[in-house]
Amino acid sequence: MTSPIVANDTVPPSSDVDPAIVVNTTLHRRDMKDYVAGPPDSLSKFDSSAEDSTETLARSVEQSPPTITFPDGGRQAWLCVVGAFCSQFCSFGWLNTCGVFQEYYLQNQLRGYSATTVSWIASLQTLILFTGCLIVGRLFDSYGPRYLLLAGLLLEVGGIMLTSICETYGPILVCQGIVASIGAACVFNASIGSVSSWFKKKRAMALGIMSSGSSVGGIIFPILIRRLTVQTTFGWTMRACGFVVLGLLIISNLTVTSNVVPRGKWIPLYPRDILIHFKDRNYVLLATAFSLAFVGFMLPFNYIVSNAVFHGMDGNLANYIVSVLNASSIFGRIVPAILADKFGKYNMNIIGITIAGVVILALWIPSQDTGSQMAFAVLYGFFSGTFVALIPACTAQISNIRDIGTRVGIMFFCLGLTSLAGVPIGGAIIGDATRESRWQGMMAFAGSFLVVGGMMQWVGRVKLVGPSLKAVC
Repeated sequence: MTSPIVANDTVPPSSDVDPAIVVNTTLHRRDMKDYVAGPPDSLSKFDSSAEDSTETLARSVEQSPPTITFPDGGRQAWLCVVGAFCSQFCSFGWLNTCGVFQEYYLQNQLRGYSATTVSWIASLQTLILFTGCLIVGRLFDSYGPRYLLLAGLLLEVGGIMLTSICETYGPILVCQGIVASIGAACVFNASIGSVSSWFKKKRAMALGIMSSGSSVGGIIFPILIRRLTVQTTFGWTMRACGFVVLGLLIISNLTVTSNVVPRGKWIPLYPRDILIHFKDRNYVLLATAFSLAFVGFMLPFNYIVSNAVFHGMDGNLANYIVSVLNASSIFGRIVPAILADKFGKYNMNIIGITIAGVVILALWIPSQDTGSQMAFAVLYGFFSGTFVALIPACTAQISNIRDIGTRVGIMFFCLGLTSLAGVPIGGAIIGDATRESRWQGMMAFAGSFLVVGGMMQWVGRVKLVGPSLKAVC
C-alpha cells in the first residue's frame, strides 16, 4: 500500500486536503457510496445495468476521491479544542487518579483485599476507556460527536455519583470501573476525532493541547480527593468530583463539533471492517509499537504512590506525587506536540516512548529517597505525556480522516487489551508488596516494554521514510 506521506498527483503538495483520503480510498470502497454528493442526474452517465453501475461508481469514486478542507484555526476550531480539553480532563484525567484510589481503597473500604484484586478497578477503567473506543469510534464516524458527548455526560457523572454510596468491592467495581468508564470512553473518543477533523498542519499541536486536559485532571483530582477525604466523607468526596465532571462536560457538549459531515446512519461493524485496516502494514507496525509500550505505560500511574510509601515517604506527600507526575505531563504533551508538527510526529513519539522506558530502568528502580522519587515523577510525566499526546496524531498521519474515529478506536482497543494484561501482571510481580526485589521486578517489566515499543515504532518509521535521521516523519 502506498504510504500516505507521499504526495499523490491528484492532491497538490501545498493543499490543505489530507493525502491519506486519496491513498486510502481503495480500503473503503464498500462505503464510498455514502460520500458521493450531487444531484441524482449526476449518475446518468452510468450504465442501466445495476451491476455495471455499481462497478462504474466505485471506479469513479476512486478516480475522484472526496476532499476535506482543514481550516487549521478559527473560532469554531479552537472552541472545539477547548471543549475537547474539558473532555480529556474528565476522561483520561479521571483515569490518571487510579494510583490515589488504589492506595485509598487498600487502606479503607477494601483493606482486606490484595493489591492485585484492587488493581482490577483501575484495569477495568483502562480497558473500557480504550476498548470501548472501538464501538464509540464507529458511532462517531456514523453520527458525529453530539450524541456521544451527551451519553458520556450521563454515564460518567452517574457512575461517579453511584460510587459515592458504594462500600464494598463489587459495587465499586461496577460503578467506578464499568459505568463511569463507558461514559469516559464516549467523551474521550469523540473529542479526539473532532479535533483531528479541524486541523492538519497544526494537528499535533491541537491534539497536544487537548491531551494536556488529562494531565490537568490528573493534578486537580488527586488534590481534591486527598483534601476532601480528610475533611469529609468518601461519599461527599466522590459527589464533589461528580459535580466537577458535570460542569466540564456541559462545556464539552456546547463546544465540541466535527468538521466532517457524518454519514448519518449506522454502518454495522463486522470483523472484516476491522481486519481491513490491518492490511495497511504501516498501521500494523504502529499498533504493535503502541500496544507493547502500553503494557508498561500505566504501571507507574498505578503503583507510584504505593511504592513511595513502601520506601518511607510520608503518606500525605506520597498522594501528591501523582499530581507532580501529571503537572510535568502537561509540558510533555504540549511542547513536543508543537515540535512534532515541524520535526515529525513519529520522530518525537519514538523519543518520548524510549526515554520514558529508560527513566524507569535507570531512575525509578534505584530510587530510595523522596528526592529521587519526585525526580522520577517529573521525568516520567514529561516523556510519557509525549507518548500519549502523539498517539492520535501518529494514527491520523497514516489514516483517512473520514475513518479517523474507527481507526483511533481500533488503536485504543489494542492498547486497552495490553494495558489490561500489564497492570495485573505488575500487581502479581509485586505480590504482597513487602520485598524490594518484587518492586524492582515490576519496574524492570514496565521499562522494558516501553523501550521495546519505541524500537518497534522506529521500525515503522524506517518503513515510511527510511533510516535517515534527517527525514521528517
